[in-house]
Amino acid sequence: MKNILKDQREQFHARIVVLEGNGRITALELVRASHEAKVSDVPPHVGLVISIGGIANTDEEFWRYAVDGKKIPKPAHECIPPKGSEVIWWYGEKKEPPAVEL
Repeated sequence: MKNILKDQREQFHARIVVLEGNGRITALELVRASHEAKVSDVPPHVGLVISIGGIANTDEEFWRYAVDGKKIPKPAHECIPPKGSEVIWWYGEKKEPPAVEL
């Protein structure tokens, strides 16, 4: 018998990735260190994260990231989050990062 609640929980958690910045590597390198992440190499979207953990962008839902709750207006391969900062990647339609309590 399939555990629907467990499946829903796993699907929810697959759509949010929370990492800690170390002040040395980019937000993209951080997510790639722990998850399979694919990045576009097609202009004008070079550097855009198109998939994390097998969950790919669609026309309606896609991956975004924020550092310490603030969206960063540059590609993840250009952002080096400060040491101890919270880097959150989220997937979906929402433009604002979800509240995550650790």
